Amino acid sequence: MEQFYSSQPRTLSYKSPYPDLDQQSTFVWSGHTISHNDSHDPLPRSKVERSEDFKQISSLSGDTLPRHQNDSEQHADATVSALRASKGQHSPAEHDDDDFLHGPGYSDLDEDELSEADSDYLTLRTNIAKFKDSVRKFRAEQSHQSDEGSFPGTVEDSHKRGKRRATRGKSIARGPRKAAEPTGDIKFRLGQASQAFIEERYEDAREIVFEVIRINAETYEAWTLLASIWKELGDLDKTVMTLMYAAHLRPKEVAVWLNCARFALEETGGDRAKYLASAKFCYASAIRADPKNDVEARLGKAEVLQELGNCSSALSEYKQVLKKLPHDTKVLRHMAEIHIDQDNVEEAKALYKRSIAFYRAVNDPEKQAFDWSDVNIYVELYGYLGHYSGAIKELKSLARWLLGRQDQTYWDEITQNDCEWDLDHTRRAQVTGFVESQHELHQYGKGLPIELRIKLGLYRLQMGQNDEAMMHFLWLDPRNESGENRILDYPDLFREVASSLSEAGAYEDALAFYEALSAISEQDDLSILLPMGKCYANTNRVEQAEECLRMLADLDAYNIEARMQLAKLYEAIDDQEQAFFYINEVFALRRRPAAKHCRTNSASCDPILSEETLVPARASRKSYYKPKRGLNSAERQREEILRAERLQEQYSIMCLQHSSMRSGLDGPTRAWMDAARDLIEDFRGFRTFYPLDKYLRFLGYTTGVSQTQPETGAVPLDADFAAMANRVSNRLGSNAESSSNGPLSSNVPENYRGIPFPVWLDIFLQYALCLVRYGRFREAYEICGAARDAVVWYHSREDMFLIHVCWCACAVLANDEETCLSTCRYFMKEGQFTTDSYRMFAALGRLTQSPISWYNSGPTQKYILRQIKAMDSALTSSRSRHMSFSDMHCARPGEAVNATVGNDVDVCLLMVYGHILYSGASYAYALNYFLRAYAVDPGNSLISMSIGLGYIHYGLKRQAENRQYHVMQGMTFLLRYYDSRCSSSAVEERQEAHYNMARTYHLLGLTHLALTYYSRVLLEVQGPTPTRDDLVRDAAFNLQTLYALGGNPKLAKAVSDSWLSV
Repeated sequence: MEQFYSSQPRTLSYKSPYPDLDQQSTFVWSGHTISHNDSHDPLPRSKVERSEDFKQISSLSGDTLPRHQNDSEQHADATVSALRASKGQHSPAEHDDDDFLHGPGYSDLDEDELSEADSDYLTLRTNIAKFKDSVRKFRAEQSHQSDEGSFPGTVEDSHKRGKRRATRGKSIARGPRKAAEPTGDIKFRLGQASQAFIEERYEDAREIVFEVIRINAETYEAWTLLASIWKELGDLDKTVMTLMYAAHLRPKEVAVWLNCARFALEETGGDRAKYLASAKFCYASAIRADPKNDVEARLGKAEVLQELGNCSSALSEYKQVLKKLPHDTKVLRHMAEIHIDQDNVEEAKALYKRSIAFYRAVNDPEKQAFDWSDVNIYVELYGYLGHYSGAIKELKSLARWLLGRQDQTYWDEITQNDCEWDLDHTRRAQVTGFVESQHELHQYGKGLPIELRIKLGLYRLQMGQNDEAMMHFLWLDPRNESGENRILDYPDLFREVASSLSEAGAYEDALAFYEALSAISEQDDLSILLPMGKCYANTNRVEQAEECLRMLADLDAYNIEARMQLAKLYEAIDDQEQAFFYINEVFALRRRPAAKHCRTNSASCDPILSEETLVPARASRKSYYKPKRGLNSAERQREEILRAERLQEQYSIMCLQHSSMRSGLDGPTRAWMDAARDLIEDFRGFRTFYPLDKYLRFLGYTTGVSQTQPETGAVPLDADFAAMANRVSNRLGSNAESSSNGPLSSNVPENYRGIPFPVWLDIFLQYALCLVRYGRFREAYEICGAARDAVVWYHSREDMFLIHVCWCACAVLANDEETCLSTCRYFMKEGQFTTDSYRMFAALGRLTQSPISWYNSGPTQKYILRQIKAMDSALTSSRSRHMSFSDMHCARPGEAVNATVGNDVDVCLLMVYGHILYSGASYAYALNYFLRAYAVDPGNSLISMSIGLGYIHYGLKRQAENRQYHVMQGMTFLLRYYDSRCSSSAVEERQEAHYNMARTYHLLGLTHLALTYYSRVLLEVQGPTPTRDDLVRDAAFNLQTLYALGGNPKLAKAVSDSWLSV
């Protein structure tokens, strides 16, 4: 059989006994090629004998072979059958299968009749004999496995089929056929793949599995192994997809579907939500596969539906499970969660009551499934409804039952206290009916879990019984008097108790739990700083309250509540300046509703381009503010003196190294940068320079602030805070007037730490340029942004101009076109309709050596278009001004342009927008703006050249309707440009005119005309002497290329020797 299934094709040649067949026809059989020719016939036999030969050959492609049949086999069988039919012979299909195994064939021939040259025929006969044996074995195995005891196709099988048809009323098993046993070749390949997988050669294993699937895509083992490979390679999508495909191959095996669902839910990590739908499908398929044993599948499906938010369907699934598993506590818990979400708590309570009654009636402890967690959920239903007394009663009753004291029903009458759950019998002994020796001590106080005890205390606290509640809370030992550090085991209980005590007004008791939480590094987070600060403030611990609230305000730049509490704190201690500072911050944050959204989605709030200015928006930068520690003025003053001395030393270093830094020396430059960094960090850490409202001018460090602050009624606030803001503002105003003995003083500081503000600006800008020199571009942008945001320069046009010029210089040095063009939009915004601002925009776009992706980007194009609309709106009549933009007429190429002609039309703005469209290949739209500019300034040669090139490029596009017309229009404007430039006295301008005309003809394929203009470029100069904008070498190179391509190498060499050689 190995030779029979050999992968190398073999050719068996014999003379065809059928003259009707093509003399060169070929049959392919199981990898062997059988060719018909008349050259030689080793065994001349009769047509009947040859018919038997073809009978055996054609039977090899019957139902006994695998289903992957070669097309050549089918063609051969069909051809032979047709010939037999034409000669009155019977086809092999008309004979019984036994004829194939026992009929006349090659085995009936005498070996003496065979020649030595017919070895191929002997091999074929041997292979056919072996194949007959394999067919017999296969039929024998099928006969043993068949329930009917007959082989398909026999008379007995036909009788059975008729019998089954006669009994249609009986149920017949339906479903997918049983999977075939993998062949030896597939098993061998799977073994190789498994070995490669074990050796962690996942790529090799994957290729082998792919080959197995190509051979037989229904091989279940191949798909499961492929899923394991994808899992190891980290491709979760393909792993889940492969597992689902494998499950479809075994649709009746529940375990396969459950395995796929578990992987989708448990092995996908953070992408779990992405595969919930796949898990739901797998659980549904598992239910269909075995509806009688579907508990696990229905539970999984219900949990997935609940997670997807489909609570109604999930509840239906849980009810189905509850029918098969009555009073199952796991199902009850899930149903209680859904009922709470649907605000149907009474239904959940009814379910639990029925289950509790059932479990209390069961005396077998092994069947007892109701435990403490179920008690917790059940009493929480009462707490959710606010029935605290009922929750306490049910909690105590169920706890007695679980501890084995269900007979002590007299405790239900004790409702004023919880002495039943004390540690000792001191208070219990006073209860009528209590017998100390009736039960063990651990069945009382120590037997109640700490979680339920705390819940009992919380319910007592809600009922106003604080003393009884504290007796339960003290079991947590917040001050760690026992040394057990229960905070490590129950941090959530500590947090819940502290929050409840704080809300109840028990600030001292709450602080005991908050301080225990803050002592643990894992629990010391921002969420406890605000309630701790409130508790400290309400207990008159001002320094601790200030420290907590300031820490929260510094760490969370958008926390309004912390700033409100700080403002109240400073007003209470009569520090009106600090109070007013935080009041301003609260007002500013209330005006920025997007701030909180950005804080909660910090991962997606990356620095973006502002819609109006396209300057990179300020990211959440490092806080340089150093908060004051406490209110000790002496200590604060001492720290300030030390800091001032250190900064003075750094400033002295900067002055000494300044000239060397300007010379570009590396060592002095680095020393100067280190000193400048310390000074800049100190400047940026001074909060007065960086208020949240930058429109407020800098009026000083202490006084004179109130008269420029916004009114408190601008933003709706709560009445108490608005009243406080008014009080603080009035007090600050009265203090300022009394200190100046009259009107508000207009003296504004002009320096900081003895350094004038212009010097500070030079330090910022020079430091940014030094950072760019060392490749630290982003830091340089940050320094420029810090200078822009400082209130001491924000309202000065000269200072802001210098800052943005430096910012553009940094971007040019960094070859950053995006930042360069974004920053340049500041000049167009501040100098709107000023020609120089648009020229600067175009020049900066030319300086950066990068693609034009940002020059013609969508934001830039829209911004320039808005500038044009604003210009047109100012020049048109009021009636036209209210027309929609879609109603305005835009001239097509070739139409007369009814442009607005006036002295206020900015030609440079029109040309900038036209070139933006031109660079994006929108030539038709660009021509509209070029023609508008031409109507205003017809003698401008650049405009004529732009119009000419626009027409020519538009004519060369596939969408052009009249290419010749566009080319002629373009050449008309280009010739005007050429005449204008040729009349210039500058050699460079004449060279430019010749070269541009040559390039245009070159583009159009008119090389004979291009040669003339290229030659004129060379004639403008005597020899290869370069000029300011020399185009000689470019023209010479193009001229040489044209000569070479035209078949004139002599002239090409002459041009090279004269103009291109060094």
